[in-house]
Amino acid sequence: MRAKKLSIPEDRVDLTPMIDIVFLLLIYFMVTTTIVKEEADLGINLPASMVVPPDTPLPEQHYIDILLDGTVLLNGMPTDNPDNRSLPNLTKTLSQLKISSDRVGLKTVVVVQPDAEVYQQNVVNVLNVLREVGISSISFGQG
Repeated sequence: MRAKKLSIPEDRVDLTPMIDIVFLLLIYFMVTTTIVKEEADLGINLPASMVVPPDTPLPEQHYIDILLDGTVLLNGMPTDNPDNRSLPNLTKTLSQLKISSDRVGLKTVVVVQPDAEVYQQNVVNVLNVLREVGISSISFGQG
């Protein structure tokens, strides 16, 4: 006798409904998502270009602070690396200030304010720069 072969249907998963749902979810999220430009949300008001009136006076005194670590500040702004003894940025800036003051007819006065514990070599470096630039009106203050 011959045995009958039973035909067992193979289980198949129909992916069509799942793909439809994925596309519907994709469309839903694309429609409901708002695209925000990050640059527009900064809320920063940039200053407009301003015209400086021509009669703006130069400051009469310039302050050089010498911090404990040797950092040199000119009018509160750092100028050079403390390890550089020649202080090229300070030399350049003071030279430009001296030229501007001489052009206007003002005397360039510099107040050196070293920290109480600063190495004297740092003070000497600043004094050398002042001599090199030609500024002779120097006074010392408390830093």
